[in-house]
Amino acid sequence: MLKRDGRVLWWRWRRNPLKRRSDTAEAWIGVAATTVLLLATPAVGVVTAGVAEHSALDQARGLHRVTAHLVKDAPPTLSRFSVAATDSRVRATVRWTTPGGSPRSDTASVAAGSKAGSPTTVWLDNVGRIQPAPPTPTQAKSQGAALGAASAAGTGVLVVGVCWAARLRLDRRREAQWDRAWAKFDARRGHRHA
Repeated sequence: MLKRDGRVLWWRWRRNPLKRRSDTAEAWIGVAATTVLLLATPAVGVVTAGVAEHSALDQARGLHRVTAHLVKDAPPTLSRFSVAATDSRVRATVRWTTPGGSPRSDTASVAAGSKAGSPTTVWLDNVGRIQPAPPTPTQAKSQGAALGAASAAGTGVLVVGVCWAARLRLDRRREAQWDRAWAKFDARRGHRHA
């Protein structure tokens, strides 16, 4: 349907007695959607990736690393239906000494099958509660990239969805205009619809 000279491709932008305002609106919606897809979607992805990476790295602030020791033997695995061979962490009670010299204990994620007295690293917040290990810079970058890609994809889906909904509404409006025009034409010719 495309002609080489572009007359069919660009018909919404030329003067044409058959062109409706809805055709022009549809053309501008297409321009706006394309602009947003090409410019805003990548920008949303990059900004989200940066914010997510910095947020992940901020988790490490305020945490300090402490060597704790297992109070008793850790279970060998969570279950025999373990998700993967690399899933080798279990919850167990550990004990450590605070900088003030008082002993503390709590449960932490440790290597499965560790023996009582084995050292393990735990991360504590400023209050002394055990926290999950903060992400490494590589993990933070990966998390940021994944969230950035997801937000860019989500923005793209949203833009395409809004464009599609606008086109449906314009199509309904054009159909209603056609129905009114045909009814008017039939009335002039003396036809009646039941």
